Amino acid sequence: MRPLRRGQVWTIPTVGRERTFMIVQNDSVAALHPGAALCALVDTIGDRRESLVTVRITSPVEGVVLAPDLYTSRHHRFEQGRYLGDVDPEEMERVDVALRAVLGL
Repeated sequence: MRPLRRGQVWTIPTVGRERTFMIVQNDSVAALHPGAALCALVDTIGDRRESLVTVRITSPVEGVVLAPDLYTSRHHRFEQGRYLGDVDPEEMERVDVALRAVLGL
């Protein structure tokens, strides 16, 4: 399995269906706490509008990153999933702004 890194987008199995997630955890923190990754849900189906806490992305999938919907996923779920690619750096910067708003940073 490829190393998990911030900004990667994966489709992984969850209870009842596959869902798309973006890894938002800092790479250095991930190295200190292996075994799970902090992810934000990516809505690839709905028509959610962009706001302070939602960010539209176009690559590697089209969808909306939902910064309030954070999940911790164990590495074995990624082994069962599909790596889709990395988010563009400019889009990742907008995700960072949304995460700061959600977390009050």
